[in-house]
Amino acid sequence: MSGDRFAGNKYGMVFSIDIMMALIIITVILGVSADAMDIVGSKMEDYSYGNSLERIAQAGADMLVKTPGNPENWEKFPDVNGVTPGLSDLEINKKTHSNVISMVKIKRLEENYDKLINGNVIPSHCKSTLVIYPVDQSLEPINVKDIGENDSSSEVFVENRTVLCNYLNTTEMVFINARDQSLLSSQNQFGDECPHGEGTGSQSHEKVDYKNREAGWVCYPLRVTDGMFNSTDFYLITDPASIEDPVAMWIIDRPENRTEYTQLFQNKPILLNGMIEGIMGNNSTAVLWLHVYSSGNPDKAFNTHLAAFPKGTPPENVKVQYLTPQPCYFVFKVWV
Repeated sequence: MSGDRFAGNKYGMVFSIDIMMALIIITVILGVSADAMDIVGSKMEDYSYGNSLERIAQAGADMLVKTPGNPENWEKFPDVNGVTPGLSDLEINKKTHSNVISMVKIKRLEENYDKLINGNVIPSHCKSTLVIYPVDQSLEPINVKDIGENDSSSEVFVENRTVLCNYLNTTEMVFINARDQSLLSSQNQFGDECPHGEGTGSQSHEKVDYKNREAGWVCYPLRVTDGMFNSTDFYLITDPASIEDPVAMWIIDRPENRTEYTQLFQNKPILLNGMIEGIMGNNSTAVLWLHVYSSGNPDKAFNTHLAAFPKGTPPENVKVQYLTPQPCYFVFKVWV
């Protein structure tokens, strides 16, 4: 009987040990499974969070690039409370159907970036930067908002769009495209003849003839108001800046105040404010004429621009590139 009890105890101990080992193994398996589930859950949460942040960055870039904002002329408001910003240049885009962003709106956004972006374009808990890089590397980037990224942030989403930017908000008042002579006769917007047309000899502005290499003039009108001088600097620019035509010269006058006094180009932009004000006299509005003389040699042809730049534009920024919207990289970064 005692032997049977001993055998029973032996088997009972083995059974207990087996059960204990099984429980330990099950516990370990459950622990590993729980850790695995936590890791999977964390990864899914990170993916969902990242995917959401990516959508925020995409939607924010779309809003800024593709819409003019609400209201459309928000950049003119002294108070930006209640404004939803957008940078699309509505006036230019209606004419050209191009994706052009407005420099005036960019400057207004730069002045009120956090107030306009946070809570309107991206959620308030997010951070962002916006830098516009011209494709032409001779032009300076526009740092609308550029701060150091948060090193502790594991996710930074970048939206890089190619846009056109009306870089300095310039206006081209006269463009004489002598490099494409077929366009020389298509720009007389007022339908008038050069006021020197009735002259004779050296006083008559006979048209240049590049086909037959005959020297002559190209003359175009422009309308100027005295109110422009408060916000505008007028410049005469050539393309290329350094011209090879040895006889090239120019005149600005008006029919009521003609002159034969010619001036040479300076191989750099020429500020015209003083000259134009003098020609206008006491008139609040006047039609002036730009006359450009050249040799008629197509190998030495150059384009001439009379352009309005924003008042106080640094001379180093008076460039032909700024006369048309420039291709730029619109780089919008978002993180938390």
